[in-house]
Amino acid sequence: MVLVRYGEIALKDRWTRQSWERLLASNLAFDLRKAGIEHRLAKSEGRIFICTPDSLAARIAARVFGVVSSSPARTLLPDVGEISRAAEEMALRIRPRTFAIRPRRSGGNISSETIGREAGEAVRMATGAAVDLEDPELEIFVEARQDAVYLYREILKGPGGLPLGSGGRMVALISGGIDSSVAAWMMMRRGCPVALLHFDSRPYADALGQSKRSAEILGQWTSGRKIRFIQVPIARGIEKIASHYPRATCVLCRRLMYRIAAEVAGTEKALGIVTGYSLGQVASQTPENILAEQAGIELPVYHPLIAMDKTEIMKLARKIGTYPATESTGTCSAVPKKPMTKAWLGEIAALEEELGLREMARALAEEMSLTKI
Repeated sequence: MVLVRYGEIALKDRWTRQSWERLLASNLAFDLRKAGIEHRLAKSEGRIFICTPDSLAARIAARVFGVVSSSPARTLLPDVGEISRAAEEMALRIRPRTFAIRPRRSGGNISSETIGREAGEAVRMATGAAVDLEDPELEIFVEARQDAVYLYREILKGPGGLPLGSGGRMVALISGGIDSSVAAWMMMRRGCPVALLHFDSRPYADALGQSKRSAEILGQWTSGRKIRFIQVPIARGIEKIASHYPRATCVLCRRLMYRIAAEVAGTEKALGIVTGYSLGQVASQTPENILAEQAGIELPVYHPLIAMDKTEIMKLARKIGTYPATESTGTCSAVPKKPMTKAWLGEIAALEEELGLREMARALAEEMSLTKI
């Protein structure tokens, strides 16, 4: 048996909770089938149970959005003697110097105190190990429910969040760098399927390969949903902006990107735009520039990494698996030596009008190409 725990789902109203439990179970079932694992799913209050002979199931479950943690467990009858014998057998295989029993009661007639006392004494007598509740070599977890008791010693941490598919679709801008793919993953973690939008800026920068590799890795987290990878050529826009107002190139280029993303979001039936912005990380990501870039965009723009520093983002990229694909991304040759860091919204709006960025965005969005990954 594998115990699958979820968090926020349990806090929702009854209809939403039941709907999202079914969605989480469906996502788990897909990933287990894909891995070739025979299984049967069952649900109980606050838990999903995977009945399977394959111990790999717990690790598969720990990669599904909405799962807080999973544990391969032994199923026992709600009997103190049986629980004590099972705990003793587990401890004899490990032979620890110190141990702790971690009982939890979610139903049934056996109290947590009784389980801890009786199972702890059985382990102590069989192994000679000392009880250490602070930092034991072996922790034995016992979860007592109405009709069964589950005993385990391993807790595999999952991504948490909400089941993928429980939120609205988003268009996530993906540059090929470290941050943007992590931002997309973070929105997927909140239940939102994403279409990935890459702006092909060659010859100024070439990150198409890194972006596609990132998309392939993100696709491993989707529980069977295809990722829609969209390319839009933007070099003509960069050339026009850089030749007229070089110091404002980055701000105006980002504004053009948002205009294009809004057009793409319409075709994708998306509810928002996602970026990898981290406040103050680079020149374009100051509060003044963010305001000048995004004011008047008719969709919400989400920045899931906005308060994270680079070290935190890199750590998460390694956990997700996108880091190797994105660590060697080059820079854009169109970036001026002294980029604008405190853009004035009125000036940028006037330049946008003068350059015809709205019309350019519509024209470039029509050149989009789509690949399903």
